[in-house]
Amino acid sequence: MGYLYEIAATAPAFLKPAHYDAHPPARTGEPAIIPFGSDRQQHCVLWEPDEVRHDMPVFYFHGGAYVFGEAESMVDAANAYNAQGYRFCSVGFREAPFHKFPAMVDDAFIGALTALSWMEEHNIPCKRIIIGGTSAGGHLAALMCYARWLQEAFGFPVERIAACISVAGVADASDLLVKPFPSYGAWRTQVDLATVGKNRAAMRRAVARYSPVDIVEKEAGEGAVPRIPLFVVHGRRDTLSPFFSQLRLVEALRKANGKGSVELLTLEGRHWQHMNTTVTMHKDAVEESPILTALFSWLERVDAESQPGEPHSRSSA
Repeated sequence: MGYLYEIAATAPAFLKPAHYDAHPPARTGEPAIIPFGSDRQQHCVLWEPDEVRHDMPVFYFHGGAYVFGEAESMVDAANAYNAQGYRFCSVGFREAPFHKFPAMVDDAFIGALTALSWMEEHNIPCKRIIIGGTSAGGHLAALMCYARWLQEAFGFPVERIAACISVAGVADASDLLVKPFPSYGAWRTQVDLATVGKNRAAMRRAVARYSPVDIVEKEAGEGAVPRIPLFVVHGRRDTLSPFFSQLRLVEALRKANGKGSVELLTLEGRHWQHMNTTVTMHKDAVEESPILTALFSWLERVDAESQPGEPHSRSSA
């Protein structure tokens, strides 16, 4: 029944008018395009508000099950963040079926590093940054913030990450394997699905290296989880990105870094399934949306509580 609701809700979600289309935030010129590869998806789009009120730019990854979407598709989120005075950088990445996992993870790190260098070259403050993502993009955001082995492999400066935001993010990578389409195209070179079959335990073992909840649960006992605060927006009845998996990640991070390290905004009711949450969340005016109001209030607190240049130490819980 949940999947049928997702199908029925998709068209209305995309057709819903966006507040900032009618009331666009003031911007300084056209968005900047920052390429980092030859594929058409390998570029970042940086939207600059006319009045910058926060030094922390937002680096964001779009959703689409690693099959759909592009950097430009995050314009509604860019509008909302620009209206609040944040620079917003949407990081694109290659997609299946032409590019197999983990090409998406490689692009997330390389694209963000390229955008950081570009900002430094253009004298844009970026000592601290915010990492966020929606759906599959939430999976990338969590890996960028909490996967120590990937941070070290790409030389990503974890000490510069001030906060992480996940909107209906995929917390357990095995959730991407439940259905053969569209995830199969992205994962088939990473996981032998013919062998794994539909055994969820086998799926989790096969992709644990790229699964945020498995990474955090393992490293929590080793005191190695970066102390990066997380804000989660997730529908309890989300069919495509199960709430239970996100809750596991929340509990693991709270165990590692303390109860105050995560703020979970649970959306109740059947209305807040996956497509409605991911597509419509940024379409409302910030001041009229309880979800966006809570998010930006949290970001204000994070900004006030963190100190510039102070590294996120490894947790000892």
